[in-house]
Amino acid sequence: MRMVRSFALVVIHLIGELWIGLGRNPDFYDRHTSTRTRSGYALFVALAAILAVGIVTWGYMRLR
Repeated sequence: MRMVRSFALVVIHLIGELWIGLGRNPDFYDRHTSTRTRSGYALFVALAAILAVGIVTWGYMRLR
């Protein structure tokens, strides 16, 4: 659950930065995306990929 919360927090802050354009110290993301295991890293990358594909698919369906 902790990893999901950290992932959601990073995604929300990235979206906020794209929307508002405020600068944030890169150390913030380094602390919140650290994983201790290889499976945790793989899960993080898989969730990011699923999220990216989902957003692109949703956008495509809305524009179509």
